[in-house]
Amino acid sequence: MNLFRPSTSSLLFYVPFRRLKTYSPLNKTHIEQVLQSWTSEIPVERALTLPSSFYTSRDVFELERHAIFGQNWLFTGHKNQLKNPGDYITGRFLSEPYIINVDKSSTLRGHYNVCCHHGMRLLKDDQGHLETNEIICPYHGWTYDLNGRLRKALRLKTIEQFKASKIRLKPISIQTIGPFIYLNLNLLNNDNIENDLSHINIIHDKYLTSTNYDQLEFITRKSYPIKCNWKIYVDNFLDGGYHVPYAHKKLNSILNMDEYKVIVEHPKASVQYCTGASRAEGNVNYSYIYPNLMINRYGSSMDLNIVVPVDERNCIVHMDYYYCPKTTTKQDQEILLKDSDSVQQEDIYLCENVQLGLESQAYDSGRYVPIVEHTMYSFHSTLFHELQKYYDNHIK
Repeated sequence: MNLFRPSTSSLLFYVPFRRLKTYSPLNKTHIEQVLQSWTSEIPVERALTLPSSFYTSRDVFELERHAIFGQNWLFTGHKNQLKNPGDYITGRFLSEPYIINVDKSSTLRGHYNVCCHHGMRLLKDDQGHLETNEIICPYHGWTYDLNGRLRKALRLKTIEQFKASKIRLKPISIQTIGPFIYLNLNLLNNDNIENDLSHINIIHDKYLTSTNYDQLEFITRKSYPIKCNWKIYVDNFLDGGYHVPYAHKKLNSILNMDEYKVIVEHPKASVQYCTGASRAEGNVNYSYIYPNLMINRYGSSMDLNIVVPVDERNCIVHMDYYYCPKTTTKQDQEILLKDSDSVQQEDIYLCENVQLGLESQAYDSGRYVPIVEHTMYSFHSTLFHELQKYYDNHIK
């Protein structure tokens, strides 16, 4: 039995909310002005970068909540975090808390981490195991099985027009590609939800499978609150290594930057790679999967950057670390975490100060350096198209 076989019901059977929470802009005129301030029709050699309002506007952020993070596949975990029935991981994207768990039949399930009674968050730990194979609400004790069905709720004798067998946690579509688990919060376009995985498959098949990344073991997660718009962090990753010689001196010393290549494989996927020395000996691969996942594969290690927006001026970056248990010592792990933290602190300094600059009246748009920043331009173009499409279809 395939432990990580996503359930058919999770992928194809959607129970929509009775009342979908759609976006209503605070200032429709402002949104129109922002979207009219940029175009992807100008080639990167002549294009201006996204105007600063894309990084500072509350309306743009609220539009992204639905148009970007409510429509795309989002990384949520690694299959070795979910090995046995009752194992679970939880998390939250913006206002949407989720549970991914393994049920009694060893099927992976995805649900909103929200009780059907009064909306209480059910599980609070990031990762754990349910010894009783039940999800019990800590508020009033409503109890659900691992498939999300309500199994027990007390003191309901006088309730009317209620059938417990019909009550279940709202499901979330999930998919596994390689060792990674992805979810999709789309409640509006369920028929085509499985058809938008090609960009993830490209990165998996072309750049990661040959590195045996599925054999790596999860070490830990570190989270970094950053005072910048989430797109600034993505932009920083997608500048084609342009900032590495100036901002990351130690990293620069172990990468062969003269060999650095930057490739856009798909409007939602790009890769940067070179060879390295020291702990990054061999091929070094920096993959980006739209909208918020970065995969850094080098030597016997791998780390992931998962960027989660908080508001228009803040985000959290989760760093997930993996290693090869056969070749990596405890000391190697400690060095990996220490070196990675140094790079993160350097990037945080850059990103927070770019946010400060974007707030200034002295700046609106800049320029792309085409030979290295065409991946950033591709990201901006994809983002712009999705914002414009959602605006046209749901708001205009």
